[in-house]
Amino acid sequence: MPTFVPPTDNFVRYADPFEKSIEHRLFRFFVPTARGRNVFKLNDGTFTEDQPGDSTTIAKVYHGGHSHTVTDAEAADLTAAGYGDNLS
Repeated sequence: MPTFVPPTDNFVRYADPFEKSIEHRLFRFFVPTARGRNVFKLNDGTFTEDQPGDSTTIAKVYHGGHSHTVTDAEAADLTAAGYGDNLS
């Protein structure tokens, strides 16, 4: 069965390069790490990474930073939605 890993963003938590406090100056030395993004499958069959305001419209959530075993049909839907690179 295929495995889906939602996309990630690389960033350093709480780092603000324009902030002059000692904490922010310290974080500029940290290496950016991966932060997973949630992928929401809506009841109408579309996918979004923006959390809907109405949770009753969500059919399934693929939590970022986790591996999800998906069916072949789900893999086809994710590929059609542009997430084919995140399937293995």
